[in-house]
Amino acid sequence: MTATNGLPKLETRIRLYSGPNNGGKADLLGFAELTIGGAFVIKDIRILLSKEKGKGGVFVSFPSKRGSGGHESEYFDIAHPITVEAYDKARKSIVEAYDKARASAVTA
Repeated sequence: MTATNGLPKLETRIRLYSGPNNGGKADLLGFAELTIGGAFVIKDIRILLSKEKGKGGVFVSFPSKRGSGGHESEYFDIAHPITVEAYDKARKSIVEAYDKARASAVTA
C-alpha cells in the first residue's frame, strides 16, 4: 500500500492523556499508534506540548530508551522515520489525528 508520493499509507490512533504532568519542559498530551502500510505498527509515540521559550507548540516524540555503558544521560530512538519526508508525513498524521480526538472529546 503506497501513497502517490512513494511513502506508505499511514493510519493513526490517538489516546488522549489527562493525568498529571511533570512540570518539566513539556506536558504530555497523549499517545499515538501509527500503522504503516497496514503491515507495521509503532506504539507509544508521545504527543507533547513544549513549554520551552521559542519552541512552543505540539511536537511528537517517537519511542526511545535510556542509554547504557556511559551514556545513561542520553536517550536513543527505538523506532522513527528515516527521511525528512517520512517524518513530516508521520508528524502531520499524528498531529491531525490528535486535533480531531481533542475536538471530539470537547464536544462529547
